[in-house]
Amino acid sequence: MIAVLLITALFIFISIYFFFRAEKLQRSLALLKRETANTVKENQTLSKSMMQIAANTEKFTKKRLQNLLNKPLKQEVLDELTLIKPFIDNHALIFKECLMKKGRLQSITRQCLSHQEGDLYKDFFDKIIKKDSKIQRLWNSNNFIGFISLTEALLVKYEEQVEDSDVNKENTSTEKLC
Repeated sequence: MIAVLLITALFIFISIYFFFRAEKLQRSLALLKRETANTVKENQTLSKSMMQIAANTEKFTKKRLQNLLNKPLKQEVLDELTLIKPFIDNHALIFKECLMKKGRLQSITRQCLSHQEGDLYKDFFDKIIKKDSKIQRLWNSNNFIGFISLTEALLVKYEEQVEDSDVNKENTSTEKLC
């Protein structure tokens, strides 16, 4: 009889222990579900924000490139800007790919430019990237920061060339007046 009472008491204590343990685990699980839902919301918000930033940056870079193309330029500079145009046109896609994974700048650029006519990637690499050691360093970084810096460096390089040619034209015109 005592043995039956001890077994019953032991069973009751074990049942109570597992009941409270299960309740604690359920509370922990509910808390983790809430945290996961909040993390997913934050992740979606950040992803949407980054895509919006990519789209806006693409608009700005396209506008800057178009402003350059609208100015009177030497044929050599115009040809180089024409090689850069597909790179800038795919800015949002390259931005996203570089952001998602390191080491994607060169491969995604090759993919984007290979869909264009001829040997555009080879021409882009030979005439734009290899020409300037600073641009080549940015290209070789092969990451997101390198992509952003490369895009900016290319645009600044050609904007400075246009400004220099404008200043030279002004200087020659003022010399003629004197």
